[in-house]
This record gives sequence, C-alpha cells and structure tokens, in this order.
Amino acid sequence: MAGVTISVLLLLCGYVASEPARFDGHKVLQIVPHSLQELQQVLALHDLYDLDMWRHPRKGNHSMDVYVEPEKLEPVLGALKTIGAHVKVWIDDLQRLIDEEKSSNKRSFQLPYTSQGRNPGFNHEAYHRYSSIVQYLRDVVTATQSMSTVNASITTMGYSSEGREINVIKVFRGDGVSRPSIFIDGGIHAREWIAPATVLYFINQLVYGDEFDFAPQLLDKFDWYFAPLLNPDGYEYSHTTYRLWRKNRVEQGRNCYGTDLNRNFGYEWNPAVGGSTNVCSDVYSGSQPFSEKESQAVETFILNNRQNMMAYLTYHSYGQMWLYPWGYTSALPADWQDLDAAAKVGTSALSQLYGTNYVVGSSTNVLYSAAGGSDDWAKGGAGVKYSYTIELRDTGAHGFVLPVNQILPNNRESWRGLAEFALSLNTNRGFHRG
Repeated sequence: MAGVTISVLLLLCGYVASEPARFDGHKVLQIVPHSLQELQQVLALHDLYDLDMWRHPRKGNHSMDVYVEPEKLEPVLGALKTIGAHVKVWIDDLQRLIDEEKSSNKRSFQLPYTSQGRNPGFNHEAYHRYSSIVQYLRDVVTATQSMSTVNASITTMGYSSEGREINVIKVFRGDGVSRPSIFIDGGIHAREWIAPATVLYFINQLVYGDEFDFAPQLLDKFDWYFAPLLNPDGYEYSHTTYRLWRKNRVEQGRNCYGTDLNRNFGYEWNPAVGGSTNVCSDVYSGSQPFSEKESQAVETFILNNRQNMMAYLTYHSYGQMWLYPWGYTSALPADWQDLDAAAKVGTSALSQLYGTNYVVGSSTNVLYSAAGGSDDWAKGGAGVKYSYTIELRDTGAHGFVLPVNQILPNNRESWRGLAEFALSLNTNRGFHRG
C-alpha cells in the first residue's frame, strides 16, 4: 500500500499528524451511468473501494462526482470500463485546489476588503476558524447594545463531543414584540466551509444593514436565529489535519471517528437509506437517532422555540440546489406546492445578481435518498412548515474546495435569495405545521 494511502488512512482513523494530509495526484471523477443497472453497479464500487461520493446521482444518465486516491484509480477505472459508464477526470489534482485555497485565504486576511455590511472588524471574504467565529458573534452582540433598531443575544445551545460551544445568535428588533421566527444553520458537514461563511454574512447584513435594504423589512417581519457552525470539532479538524473531513469527531472504537450529523436526526431515521451502520463510513448514521451531542443540541433548541418558528434552513455545499423534504422517501409532503413556490421565489431572486442557477425540488427526487436529515426532522418532527436544505456553489471545477474569490458573490446572491424568500412568506395564514 502506498505511503500516502497509509497517512490518509491514519487520519481517517483519527490519528493527528504534525502536518495536514496531502492530496497530491488525488482525483475527482465525474461518472455518468447510462441506466439504472449501471448506476447500481457503480454504487457497488463505492462500497467495494470505500470511495468518497462527493455528489450522488438520483438515477441513470445523471453525473456523480467521486473522489479517488491514486492507488485506487487504476482498478476503479478498469471496473468503470467494464460497466460501460461514461467517465472523465473532473479534478486532476486535488492538492492544487487546496493549496490555492490556502494561499488565497491567507492573502484575503492581508489585503483590504469590502465589508459589504459596514462592519470593519470582520472579513467576510475569507474562511474563518472556530475561535474567530465565536468572537464575531460576541462582537455583534456588543455592537447591538448601542443600536436602537436591532438587538442580538447569544445562547450556547450545547457542546460538541470535544467540548466546544455550539452557539446560536438571535437577531431581532428588541421592541418587546414577539414575531414569527426563522432558524438558519450551517457547517453541519465539516468540509463545507462556504456554509458557515454564508450564515455569518447573513448575520452581518441583518445587523449592520445591507446594500439591498432588506434588513428593516426582515426585522419587522421575523425574529432570526442563526447557528453558523453546528460541527465545530469536524470543522477545526478539516482546517488543521484533513481538509475533506465530513463528520463530527466522536470516538467510535475500531480506530474510527465521527458520525454524519445529517444522518442522525430522529424523523424516519434509517441507516439503510443513504446512511450506514459502519462506524468507519463517511455517512455513519450513529448508534441511534440523536446519539450525538451536536444533533441533540439542535433538537432541544428548536423544540423549545418552535411555537412561532415558521422556517428552518440548513446551508450546505455543493451543487446549487434548494431542496425540501422528504429525504427519506420519494413521496412528497402534503404541502409540497407551498414549499416549492417559496423556494422558487428565493432561487429566482438569487439568480438576478450573477445568473447563478439553482435547482428546486424534494431532496430524494433532486439529489438522493438519505434518512436522518435535519430538514426532514424540522418539518416532520418539530412541525416547522418551511424546511429546506440549500446546497451552495458550485457545480463547476471545485466541489467542496470553493475558491476564496467566490465567497462574496456566493454570499451576496444567497442573501438576496434568502431575503426575498422570507418576505414572500405569508405570516397571516398561520403556520399549518407539517
């Protein structure tokens, strides 16, 4: 077995190296099965070679993105040739993308930047570490103490398996009026760095004012809850040790670490549907529903605050999709037309800035089946009507390693989409809990 493979396996099993894992010559293949039978054969390779499925196809003739280490490349390509699926190398050298991301992120902190929200103390054109994110939330609360039109408060809704705070910040008018609420989170998957960056930008726009002047209307209509980083342990590990880490960092035994938090929520939880009972798998669903401290924290907070909660949005990457339940089945919620219409308001507004196209639909029918997702639970378990998973940029040549120069355009279009989505919701109709 090649040396690079041993080092990567050690990192996957939880051993901490002095230097981050490298991905020289590691590739991402784009595979198009031509039939359902070919799709099933390709998916069997995923299990046989323990491949990392970056993007999963929902049926034949749709592409899938699969990360392959160098020593697996020849046998995987040979098997794909035998199957007859169309394949091309999509990312030729993953380390090159990671190096570019690292160097451009470092430069971003050194160069002047446009705050796009008039908060000069925080750079929204870079990827931040956990401690910086925590400090930013505290600084926002301090800043609002001298503002007359907006207030903010922080709640630690739980702790990670390694003891880090999981914070939620409430942004609201502070005039004593109780309004319908919207809950937004990011960073449930560690390697999806653009998600926390997007949620932090939303907070900034709402508190400090935005170029589109949406903030006053949004504060008049809703109270807002933001949890920018639900998986702080995994997020830090992806920065320091293994850039592609997905799960949390709870020790599982067998020298394996982590649970996929987005397979761990307790509505129709089923590891056989898009998850796994293998503790070493990237999509390990946990020993039982809500087995993890991080998912428990979300459950408790939302159940305690759901009385007036109208919408739940969880931000991920990648693929440019605005998805609604269900993830555990291809069946649709009874009110799917309401969910679909509201989502299309958001994607239409989003596309007006840069022409970025998002696909709208249910998770299973647009992406793939996966039980235990937070949006399924928010709707089916907590009764939050408008529940969504939003997959951010891109669909191009970067996958999870989105370049720093795309952070701001991604955030600007996402803010516009969120704002117009929220303003389209008819709060006078009640919540019609789903």
